Formats: sequence, structure tokens, C-alpha cells
Amino acid sequence: MNSSALVLSGIKKSFGGVEALRGASLTCQRGEIHALIGENGAGKSTLIKILAGALRADAGEVLLNGEALRVRSPLDAQDAGIATVFQELSLIPDLTVAANLFYSMEPRVRAGRIDKRALRRKAAATMQELGVEGIEVGRTIRELSLAQRQIVEICKALIREPDVLVLDEATSALLPEQVEWLFANVRSFAERGGIAVFISHRLEEIENLSHRVTVFRGGVDVGSGAIGEMPEARLVELMLGHRVDRVYPEQLAAPAENQDVVCELSDFSSSPSLRHVSMAIRRGEIVGVGGLQGQGQHALFLALFGARRSAGKVVVNGREIRLRRPEDALAAGLVLIPEDRATEGLCLSLAIRDNISLGSLRSVSRWGLIDPGRERRLVGDMVKRLQIVLRNTLDEASSLSGGNQQKVLLGRVLAQQPLILLMYDATRGVDVGTKTEIYRLMRELCERGVSILFYSTDVSELANLSDRVIVLHDGAIRAHLSGADLKEHQIVAASVGGLREQVA
Repeated sequence: MNSSALVLSGIKKSFGGVEALRGASLTCQRGEIHALIGENGAGKSTLIKILAGALRADAGEVLLNGEALRVRSPLDAQDAGIATVFQELSLIPDLTVAANLFYSMEPRVRAGRIDKRALRRKAAATMQELGVEGIEVGRTIRELSLAQRQIVEICKALIREPDVLVLDEATSALLPEQVEWLFANVRSFAERGGIAVFISHRLEEIENLSHRVTVFRGGVDVGSGAIGEMPEARLVELMLGHRVDRVYPEQLAAPAENQDVVCELSDFSSSPSLRHVSMAIRRGEIVGVGGLQGQGQHALFLALFGARRSAGKVVVNGREIRLRRPEDALAAGLVLIPEDRATEGLCLSLAIRDNISLGSLRSVSRWGLIDPGRERRLVGDMVKRLQIVLRNTLDEASSLSGGNQQKVLLGRVLAQQPLILLMYDATRGVDVGTKTEIYRLMRELCERGVSILFYSTDVSELANLSDRVIVLHDGAIRAHLSGADLKEHQIVAASVGGLREQVA
């Protein structure tokens, strides 16, 4: 049909005294890929949760194909033909890929028991049909990487053949070739007459995939139009409410070669994925880590944080240390911002206050008991410094938007006063405004003498924020780029094995 097939109008939703949505609207046509963008906390996820039946609106209406929907639960949404891939995955870790794909839809034998052989055959055929490679349907979700879990979640939504497919930051954990796989499936879905709502903070993805775009700010829609009519500068201006002259902070002169070395790795390895890495990190510099995902970056960061067995020599501030557990790393001043803030970084069911102070209990305690005044001052300083948008620090961390959750994690890490900050894809799934704040904070920390080891799946970030970049390939350093060689195309070339190792 040519008329609007999905209409959300006048949607309102409040949490306590906070208005998450203030009469927001979204209109999509059949056969359309419609992007929804805005800063974290703009109301996008709240709107999607209402459409998916995870939340109930206080006011407003939802129409699908001209009929009013009363979506009171996720099951109601599923019955109405709405499938949602949330940023926080809904898979069951201890079940197999096959069991998750066809959960509640399993083939059964006469006695009502699940036919496990038929289930595996059906799952394997479905994955092949969707063009998925390298994921064994008999493995448990717990055994898969974050990217593979994301793919399973997407497949789970697609095989239900919905009328409406909602993708909330579905590309944030994917490799470039996996993003192309997703785009091909979404385009095919739209060509069959489906309605796709696509949420992403990567504007280049918005431009490559979408037909139309709607921008949210402060709980309302502030602009909408065909993708060709909304240039990137206009989208950013609508998202933030003001113009941004530069996303990346001005790059200062890199620390001189004779600057103090705060950390030196010699023949550092972590079997089987990291092999004989030798490098130095100077005081106040950002060392980027590039390369295709799965080339040893994750092993490097976990081993440096003592969360993975390692071999070789590690010297911090002139003293050799042994990294047998995270406590060893923390004692030496190495602090990690992990890949997945929800499962590895935060305790979402605890208060925001507790999440921030959790790593600094000694400094806010007296005689073994937490001093409320000290804790309140520490948390208040971090909330103010990082501009965390919240109602009350006693609210659960799960009540915050993704970007503000990341700021809470940053607050905990900064409160620990790191000597070396290990940042593993810390801007993944974070909006443009929050990214800009994180970039500024990184430079501010360097000016104070903190050193940063920084991995990102965004090559532009590596090229524009780092003083030097090491590129890992097959678990070893393939290239060491700095100065005039520190360009996006050089990082990409080294990532695919196109450069021999260079030493700055």
C-alpha cells in the first residue's frame, strides 16, 4: 500500500518525574527502511519498547495497516507481526543456537517432546538460507562471540517473517562483512513489502541503507525526510540542537620519544590468539589498536587486565609486574573499560551510585564501612564531570540510556585514578554527542598524564584520536603507524595484511 503502513502518533511516556517521550511520532511506509536517530536519552529506545510491547505508553496511538494496535506485551507485538532486535540481546545463554532460533516454535514428536534432530536440521537449513556461515547450530549461545550472538538474534527475528522489523543498534557489534550481510537481508525484507525501522549511531550506515530518516531529540521527533534531503551536518544539528564545528578534539603534538615510558611489553603472549607482542606506551599518549576483529585485540586487553593467562614481560613505571588476576592490574594502575558494558562492566540492577563507587570502596570507607558523605561527593563529582543525565543516583543503572550507562562505567573507572586506561571499543552504540564528550575526556586525561590503550572498530576514531596505532594481524603486530603514515587507508591496508611491520 502507498499510504503509511505504520504510524505512531502523540506517544507519551514518563518514568516518575522524567518525561522520556513528549508526544513523539513516527510514520513508515510499506517496503521502506526508515532510520531513527538521536542522542542516547532522546527517546528512541522507549518508543521502540512501546512498539515491541515491552512498555505501555501513557498516551498516543499505534496504527498498523490502518488498524489500531493494543500492544500490552511482547507476545501481543509478535502476534501483530512486529519483531524487534534490541541492543541488549534476549538470547538464553545455556541453550543452543538452534533452540534459541526456534524458541516456542520447536518441531515436536507425538508425546510433545522436542524433536532435537529435526530442530537442528531446520536451524541449519535456515541459517544457510539466510547466508550465515561459521555458526554451528549445536553450540550454546555462551560459546559464541558477541558478534555471533548478534547474528543469531537477527536471524531469530527474520525467520518469524514479521510485517515490521525493528533493529536497535544491531550493527554495533558486527564486523564490516557482517554488516553487509545484515544490510542485504534487510533490503530483501523491505523488497518483499516489509517495514524496517533501523536505529544506528553510525551516520554512514544510515545513508547507505535507509530510504527515510526521523530525528528524535528530548523525547519528540524534530525532523524527518528522505535520506538524500538530510545531509550529515543537518542530521547532527537536529540531534544536538546546535551546530558542531568539530567532532574530534584538536590533536596535540604526540609525546616525544624520550618521554617517560609507563608501560613496556616484551614478548607478551596469550595463547592461542596473541603472539609475542612487544611495544611501549609513553606517559600521556593514546596508543590505538587496529585490525580486523578477532586478530588478538581482545586477548591483549584481557591479558593486560589480568583476566586472561599471559606470558612475557610487563614493566609498569620501571617495575616488572605479574598479571595473574585483575587485582594485580588494578594495583599497578591498569583499569579496563570492557567490550560489553551490560554484562562485563555494570551491575544494572544496582543503583547508579553503587556502580560508580564500586571500584573505589576503600577511598569512600572508614573503618571498613562506607562513609555516605565521601561516597556522595565522589559520585556527585563524576555525575557533574561526565554530565550524566539521571533522575536520582539511587535509581537502578538499567533505567539509564545506553550512552549514560557508558558514562556511569567511565565514572567508576575515572574514580579509580588509572595510570593506564584500557579502552575496548568504548564508543560502541554511543550517540554522536556522547562520543564527542568521550573524545574530549580522553584528551583531557592525557594532558593530566594518563596513558590510554584504545581499541576501536571505527577506523576513523583510531586515525583521528591516536598518537600512534599498532595494527594486529593473526595475533601479532603487523604495522606500527605514526605521523604521516597514520591514515585510515594505512590502518585498513595493514588490517588485511597489506603492510609489513613498521616501527615508528
